[in-house]
Amino acid sequence: MNILLTGATGFIGSHIAENLISHNFELILTKRKHSSLKNCQSFQNIVTWVDTDSALWVDEIIEFKPDMIIHAAWNGVSSIYREDWESQLTNIDFMYQLLKIAERSNLKKFISLGSQAEYGQFEGEITEEYRLNPTSSYGAVKLAVSELLKAFCTEKQINWYWLRVFTVFGERENEKWLIPSFINKMLSECSEMDFTLGEQKYAYLYIADFADSIASVVIQDAPTGIYNVSSDHPIRLKDLLMIIRDNINPGFNLNLGALTYRPNQSMHIEGDSTKFNKAFGQINTSDFTNKLERVINFYRKNK
Repeated sequence: MNILLTGATGFIGSHIAENLISHNFELILTKRKHSSLKNCQSFQNIVTWVDTDSALWVDEIIEFKPDMIIHAAWNGVSSIYREDWESQLTNIDFMYQLLKIAERSNLKKFISLGSQAEYGQFEGEITEEYRLNPTSSYGAVKLAVSELLKAFCTEKQINWYWLRVFTVFGERENEKWLIPSFINKMLSECSEMDFTLGEQKYAYLYIADFADSIASVVIQDAPTGIYNVSSDHPIRLKDLLMIIRDNINPGFNLNLGALTYRPNQSMHIEGDSTKFNKAFGQINTSDFTNKLERVINFYRKNK
């Protein structure tokens, strides 16, 4: 099976690529001419690449004859761009280009990554039936793109899957995000760091387990639609920080309570993945501490 994967130079996309390669799929991956391939060292020379800033990139992909598209790319993922409408709206045009490819390629399946941000502000464990009320341009455009995908694929009779991604962690995550940022801070000469009280609970899903879940959607047939993809083992933020601290430097001072919670801070973020588990098999969410230690060792090795 030939698969077009977008976003393979990023954190999530690079892990999806590695997983699909292990299943012997033929991949064509998108990037820009000057994209960093730092996350792609394990596979950059054994896949086909196409530059999306080339005038003929759509035609190059159609010539590859993809059977399936996995759309993991997104412009404006970083927090500083999540309220930037100009950056977010470019994602609609990119989806339009992918839909043109789908129409001309006799596509069998289209998988795209959504976000918990489509739900907006919420507390607790939520299902796909929870009201949609995005509070950022990032979440609003994600929701708009999901509607485009649904309408197009329904008309063209293409199987489509919109996977709303909750909290994911692992090797090669953007170092500005919490876990790698804290690990690198501890590996420096710093001896303390300020935090809130850390009572927030997040359901962290290990990136390799997430990639396994994507492979399940690729391989198996199930009803089209929207699915939450989340761990079912939430952990308090302060407990997460203590695991990292005790692994690296037990004497490091966590100044819990030094910072105030931001306005409208969600204290429990978790997706109910029952629908996904019934359709594609149980998401592996076991042994969180062991997987967190793997991540710590990765950043320690690469410091």
